[in-house]
Amino acid sequence: RTQYGISERSNPGAWADGRVTEEEARAIYEAKYVTYPKFHLVQDDHLRAHLVDFGVNSGPAVAISKLQAILGVVVDGVLGTRTLEALALRQPADVNNKLVAARILMVCRIVQKVPSQLKFLVGWADRCLSFLK
Repeated sequence: RTQYGISERSNPGAWADGRVTEEEARAIYEAKYVTYPKFHLVQDDHLRAHLVDFGVNSGPAVAISKLQAILGVVVDGVLGTRTLEALALRQPADVNNKLVAARILMVCRIVQKVPSQLKFLVGWADRCLSFLK
């Protein structure tokens, strides 16, 4: 079962009473996709929102890895001091737009590898492009 995007399998505690409240869902998203991956440390609101969205859809480590590749730092999927320092030296809009491009290429490669996913490509691309700045 899934409610508000929160699956019973991954979050059994939230389902203990048979349903997930919106408040519980928000707390889970905050913990798993903002605080744990340290996206709250990203100063630019737009880039932070983009990273959170990317993390929810592809996993925080994937989002961070793509960011690190753009920044030219060691790609380890962890948002640490060196990544944040490198980010502080760049224009957030430039980094964000490069992340949009990297994300679109990633979903195109998914479709190339698994052609049955083609039906999702336009929606995925639209979601990515919605973060252009």
